[in-house]
Amino acid sequence: MIRLFAWSLLVIVVALTLSLTLGFPQDPGYLLIAFGNSAFETSIFALLVAVCVVFAALRLLWTIVSGLNPWRLVSAGRRMRARRKANAKRSTIQGLLSLVRGDNNASAKLLEKGVSEPDASSINYMALAYIANQKGEVDAALEWLSKGESAYPDAKSTIESVRAEILLQANRFEECVAVLQNLRSNSPADTNLLRLLHRVYAQLEDWDALERLLPALTKQKVMTVDALSSLADAVLLGQLRNAATNVSELQQLWKKAKASQCETPALVTEYSKLLLHAGEAEGARRALEKALKKRWDSETVLCYGKLDSGLALKQLLAAEHWQRSRPSDAALLLTLARLSLRCELWGKAREYYEARLAMQADAEAFVEYAGLMRGLGFEAEADAATRSALEAAGLNSSLPMPRSV
Repeated sequence: MIRLFAWSLLVIVVALTLSLTLGFPQDPGYLLIAFGNSAFETSIFALLVAVCVVFAALRLLWTIVSGLNPWRLVSAGRRMRARRKANAKRSTIQGLLSLVRGDNNASAKLLEKGVSEPDASSINYMALAYIANQKGEVDAALEWLSKGESAYPDAKSTIESVRAEILLQANRFEECVAVLQNLRSNSPADTNLLRLLHRVYAQLEDWDALERLLPALTKQKVMTVDALSSLADAVLLGQLRNAATNVSELQQLWKKAKASQCETPALVTEYSKLLLHAGEAEGARRALEKALKKRWDSETVLCYGKLDSGLALKQLLAAEHWQRSRPSDAALLLTLARLSLRCELWGKAREYYEARLAMQADAEAFVEYAGLMRGLGFEAEADAATRSALEAAGLNSSLPMPRSV
C-alpha cells in the first residue's frame, strides 16, 4: 500500500508540473491518429495525462493482484501448519522425555497440551493411557485409548494392542480376549497378538483354546521348539486334570496325545494317578507299564511302586521281570520293596530295602525300612535305620543331650 501511495503521488506531481510548464490552456498541442475510416484526435498533454493515469491504474491493479496471490496464501497456510506441527511435536517429545525420567505429572501435562494441538499424534493418547494405567486408573487409560482411536482410526490395531495389554495387566481377561480375537480376525499372523493370546489363555487356564492356538504359534515361530513342547505338555496336563472324574474322557485325551507325550514321566504318572482316582486301576497300571516298555525312567518306576491298584502281586511279578535286565537299578529295587510290602512278603521286602540302601541311601527308604524292622520286632535295627534317615535328611543334631539314668 505504501508503494501504491508513492506512485499516485508521483503521477499527481508530474501532472501538475506539466500543466504549469507546458501551459496547457495556451498551447495544448495536437495529435491525430487515422486508421481506415476511423480517426482518433487529442492534445499531447491530454495523451500524456492519460498515459500516466493508465500506468498508475495498471500498477495499482498489479499491486492488488500480487497482494491477493493464491500461492502466497497457500504458502502462508503451509507455514502455519508446519508451525502447529512443530509445536505439537515439541510438546510430545518433551512429554515423552519426562515420562522416561519418571516425572509422570509433568509428562501428562505436556502430552495433554500436545493432544490439544490440531496436529497431535496417536502417541500422545497411548502415552497418556500408559501414565493413567501406571497410576492404577484403568478406566481412564481405556478412555484415552478410545479417544485416540476416534482421532486416529489408522492406528486402531496398535491402540487396540495397547488396550489388550492394559486389560491383561488388570486381570480383565474376558475383555482382553474379546479385543485380541477381534484384532486377530484382521491380522491372523501377528506374532505380538499370538503372544498376548497365549498369555491370557494361560492365565485363564483355557487349555482347549491354547490347544487351538498351538498350530499358529508353531507356524509363526512365536516360541522356541522347547517352549512349544513344554506348552503342549502343559495343555495336555491341564486337560487331563479337568477331566479327572471322567474315565472315558481321560482315555480319549490320552489316545489323541502325541507318542512322545505318552512317554513323558510327568504326564504318564499324572495320567495313571487320575485313572486310579477315577476307579480305573487296571488302566493306570497298564499305562505305566506301557510307558516303561517304551522309555525306562526312574520317576515312572517309582510311581509304579506307589500305585495302590489292588493288583500288587501282578505288579510285583512284572517288576521282578524287569529286574532280570536291570539288577542294579536303585529305583526298581525300591519299587520291588514297596510292592513286596503291599503283598505282605516281609522277608522279600527286607531284602529289597537292604539292597537298595546298600546301593543308594536316602531318608525316605530308611524311614520305610525302619517301619518294616519295627513291625518285625527288630527294634535295634529300626532305631539305627531311623538315625540313618535323619542323617540322610540332614536333621541330625550335634547338640548335647541328657543321658538316660
